[in-house]
Amino acid sequence: DKFHSLSPAGAKSNTDFSKEFGKIITELGKKDESIVTITAAMCDGTGLSKFKASYPERIFDVGIAEPHAVTFAAGLAAGGKKPFVAIYSTFLQRAYDNIIHDVALQGLPVCFCIDRAGLNPADGPTHHGIFDVAFLSQIPNLEIYTPATYSALEAALKKAYEANKPCAVRYPRGGESQLVKEYFYSGEQNGVGVLCDFEGAKPDAVIVTYGRIAEEAINAKKSLEQKGISVGIILLEFLKPYDRLCGEYIAKMLEDRNSPIVFLEEGIKNGGAGMILADTLAEKFGYNREKMRVVAIDDSFGYGAKNEDIYKTLGISAEDVEREITKLIREA
Repeated sequence: DKFHSLSPAGAKSNTDFSKEFGKIITELGKKDESIVTITAAMCDGTGLSKFKASYPERIFDVGIAEPHAVTFAAGLAAGGKKPFVAIYSTFLQRAYDNIIHDVALQGLPVCFCIDRAGLNPADGPTHHGIFDVAFLSQIPNLEIYTPATYSALEAALKKAYEANKPCAVRYPRGGESQLVKEYFYSGEQNGVGVLCDFEGAKPDAVIVTYGRIAEEAINAKKSLEQKGISVGIILLEFLKPYDRLCGEYIAKMLEDRNSPIVFLEEGIKNGGAGMILADTLAEKFGYNREKMRVVAIDDSFGYGAKNEDIYKTLGISAEDVEREITKLIREA
């Protein structure tokens, strides 16, 4: 374990989403002895070392057996426990059947703590967490939370703990974006919802996004506003249930049903959140489908190009968002 994913000698060990998850779940564990954690041979990698030191009898390492981890969690939940299953996004795919049949069908209170959500360029396509939103969105009776900062992660985990149903909390590798934190989280974190930067104004276009890639949305907005195009950003802290997300939040924020909207996500386009949100807004709330675009990873495993930012290689950078918004406005 100690030789897995080593940092360079002398590198500073700052906090990151994995470590923050470990701190938060350890604190929750103090308040409720029914909380247990499960890892598939990644105790350190998922930040559970602190929980293990505090509650060695309440953490279970099942080895490299993610399907068993999920079915085991279902059994514990059926017996009255509150399992938190910490698995990298790319490895959660192995347990898809188990999530459906053993957890979701029975509505059991299992929380999937999805580490390394999004792109992971240092480890390459085998470790990109770009499919979880698409495959989890298909599953009934499961909620998906998408925190972009540590405070949002804490709020999401507490919400999942209280939900008493299947939940997924997804977060990226590394630390929180200071740009996103300063832009959207200047005040206190209050629950889990949707953050909006235009407060009833009517910008020329709106970007809807979630997670770490919100930084690209902010950069696109700044660039477009220098060209005289006003842009609003909606940051989602949860995705599913999509009907509730659109009805209670997005549709109310976007009064003009012909306003250009770009959905930006660090995940696979086909079946992803952008597609679902665009369809939901068009079919249930009367928004103009021709005025919506999805900027996401299009039919690719996410191979990077040498000496190029991976967001640019995959067409999900601030420049790509800027280009789509410019096209939509010109077509108006």
